[in-house]
Amino acid sequence: MVFRRLAPIAAAALLSGCVATQRDVLDLSQQTDEVKAQIADLKKTISSLQANQADLATKLDQVHSDVTTFSEAAKDSETSMAKLSAKLDDLQAALGRKVAAVGEDIAKHQSDLEKKFDAQEAATKAALKAAEEAAAPAKVYRAAEKAYQEKKYDAAAKGFSDFIERFPKSSQADRATYFLGESLYAKKAYSDAARQYASIIEKFPKADIIPAARLKYAMCLIKMNSHMNEAKRYLESIPEDFPKSPEAAKAERLLKKFATKPAPSR
Repeated sequence: MVFRRLAPIAAAALLSGCVATQRDVLDLSQQTDEVKAQIADLKKTISSLQANQADLATKLDQVHSDVTTFSEAAKDSETSMAKLSAKLDDLQAALGRKVAAVGEDIAKHQSDLEKKFDAQEAATKAALKAAEEAAAPAKVYRAAEKAYQEKKYDAAAKGFSDFIERFPKSSQADRATYFLGESLYAKKAYSDAARQYASIIEKFPKADIIPAARLKYAMCLIKMNSHMNEAKRYLESIPEDFPKSPEAAKAERLLKKFATKPAPSR
């Protein structure tokens, strides 16, 4: 009786135990599936990591290759820079030599220019001095000539006398002597005038004013009524030596006066 009472209870307990085990199995199976799924996901993750690792390795290889290439390029660049630096040094040295040479040339040219300038300056000063010296006689002569033209015979005589004293070798010395005589003649200083005309005849025998000097010398003697024979001889010499000169006609007119009266000889 007891067994019969317990049988249902045992069956229930057994059934209960079977149900629990089946649940565990289901739970375990579910957990296993989840684990498998996780493992699959893990495998995918691992595969993805492996792929990324391979890609990373490839990129690292590329980077390494690029670094190697860059390193070689850097070495080449360094070599090129070294060569360029050497060339720059050579160029700088050559430029320095050229600059030094140009400096020497400039210094030489400057020295030559300074010498030329000094020589030119000296030549200019000499030329100015010569011009002043050349202008001085003309200035003195023109001043005396102007005084003579203005009939200022004292000033003219002084000017021509000063000219003869200062510039005895001037090309106008003969004319200055003549007009000195003319200034004295205008002042009726016939003796002094005669000496100037005689000086021309003696010192400048080939001067173009010789006919005039002879005529005026003879006229001074006539004015002084002295040495009339000598005056006549000078008058006669003018038409003989200078027949075409204006003084020849004047000399002949004076000679006619000598023919009308005897000339005293003193």
